[in-house]
Amino acid sequence: MPVNSQVSKPNDSQRLKAKQQHQLYQQALLTHHKKPVGFEKDVTVHSEAEGYNAACGDEISIGIEIEFNKVKAISFHGDSCAICRASASLLCLNLPKLSKIEAASLSQQIVLSIEENITVIGELADKFSPLLAVQQFPVRKQCAILPWATFSRALTSLE
Repeated sequence: MPVNSQVSKPNDSQRLKAKQQHQLYQQALLTHHKKPVGFEKDVTVHSEAEGYNAACGDEISIGIEIEFNKVKAISFHGDSCAICRASASLLCLNLPKLSKIEAASLSQQIVLSIEENITVIGELADKFSPLLAVQQFPVRKQCAILPWATFSRALTSLE
């Protein structure tokens, strides 16, 4: 090891904080799983797409209602794991009222941050930190990404 390099190990306080933070994220995801926003919501669907995750067996359909070039409402249905359902719930909670361009951009940012383990800051971190916690679990990334990728396909088909 080079002389000038330093390797720091997390101390007990840092480990405890990380564990507590992880527990909060798990609780937030469970809340969205148990009471998902947009699940089987009745919306006027202008575009819909279906997604499937072979690794987990998730099947999801995302419907988008557009009004005045903005996302008015989003609904989803299907059989999916807790992470996929919570991810879809966060999508349905945070994308309405955005323009189609803003919604597409945010969706791309979320997918990229999960896929590439990119840390987000500011408002995105506040809204999506429970979802981004799956970055630590490579097998579960596809579960979290599926609703966002499916939403992007539905949005693209509107063009």
